Amino acid sequence: DEGGDPPRVWSPHGDYPGTAFTRSLGDSIAEELGVHAIPEMMTRELTPEDKIIVLASDGVFEFLTNQSVIDICAKFTDPLEACRAVVAESYELWLQYELRTDDITMICIFVDDVDVNSALASSVLSADALDLGTPKAKEGDDECCDDLVASTQRPVRRTMTTAKSRALVKVRLRSVRDVTEESEEDFDVASLYTEKTEEQKERIAEAIRASVVFQNITDAQRELIYKVMEPMDVKAGQWIIKQGTVGDRFYIVDEGSFDVRILSEGQEDDGQGGNCVHVYEGSRERHCHPSFGELALMHSAPRAASIIAQTDGHLWALHRYAFKKITADKGARKDAEKVLKRINVFKSFTSDELKDLAAHLCEATYGKGDTIIEEGEVGDTLFIILPGGSCESVRTEADGASKISVLKGDDFFGEEILKGGGEKKYLSTVTATSKGTYFMLQKADVKRVMGSKRQGGTNMA
Repeated sequence: DEGGDPPRVWSPHGDYPGTAFTRSLGDSIAEELGVHAIPEMMTRELTPEDKIIVLASDGVFEFLTNQSVIDICAKFTDPLEACRAVVAESYELWLQYELRTDDITMICIFVDDVDVNSALASSVLSADALDLGTPKAKEGDDECCDDLVASTQRPVRRTMTTAKSRALVKVRLRSVRDVTEESEEDFDVASLYTEKTEEQKERIAEAIRASVVFQNITDAQRELIYKVMEPMDVKAGQWIIKQGTVGDRFYIVDEGSFDVRILSEGQEDDGQGGNCVHVYEGSRERHCHPSFGELALMHSAPRAASIIAQTDGHLWALHRYAFKKITADKGARKDAEKVLKRINVFKSFTSDELKDLAAHLCEATYGKGDTIIEEGEVGDTLFIILPGGSCESVRTEADGASKISVLKGDDFFGEEILKGGGEKKYLSTVTATSKGTYFMLQKADVKRVMGSKRQGGTNMA
């Protein structure tokens, strides 16, 4: 398969048997085509660089890649906790994308140390040592079959199955397109912005690292996702998600225990939410932060299970509209870097530094007639007008006359508050002359980004 799935075995005389495996007991038809019962023995010498060994059923790898599984395991010091986290993530993804689950079984081994000399001296099992033999090619077999039998390379799937990968890509693309098709005017992304500590950011980063949805986000988008994550304190017994309702948020368990309950088809709800099929355990101490509700970020769909808090706890929540706006504005943010380059204070900045600044841009919408900044007030924000917006700037000159300027998309204002130390006042009053969207850059964010890069090298406070 072109996507990396295990190849299927077909007879040259018809569309059979079509097996997607290379080992079988008692399949006489497939055996004639090279599918046999002899186990495949593979060896790998452990080195000091090998830290984690994972043995898992294919149900684990249906939606998680090899790298995703290792990324999850690497967050833990206890292999049992690593297993629980991977199994929970796999189970959640199955519930989101299928009406069933495959076998989800996993063994995780953490390698503390490898004695290289001892490893080299020990004997290694192989097919030859066990005298298992190799099936002999029958007369008349194609040369390609001989090559496959003789080869020690087996088709290992290193990516998600082709069908699942294509389906998820379609969902993600549909999600981005829906930003322009849905009416989201009443949703204010800026109202969700909250500053997070570095420790909080790290916990959120750990939780989303292995998620399929977040694999292709940029550093700038990741910073914005940190900002719009909503903190939620919950009480024991509180329902977070109800099966069958349409969800609009993705959740990360920061602390606490949460039941996953499912009502079987035809089962009446007695108020408990159905049978408990899993428990999410979040712990800051153990660096364990499972997540659920991922599908809600991509499109509206009924929840496949109910989530109920077993204990008091804390969650981080990400709204679908916020996620869609952040992942859809990559081009606009790139254009904003060019605008930042035009501002005197930033003209000497490198491309990477401008990218870091763009990562801290926050989005806000103003209506026609709204006063955005006012002359003489102490300011802390620089504004960039996105295409489609327009403003009028009124500035009082030294002789008392008013200077009026028209601002449009890709223009900026408020840059005077970035110069020098101490509090700075705006030098003009800017009013929106049409409804539009703006990028905002806080002075504190500029100082934070540049603090470690330019020790005293700028004229900013």
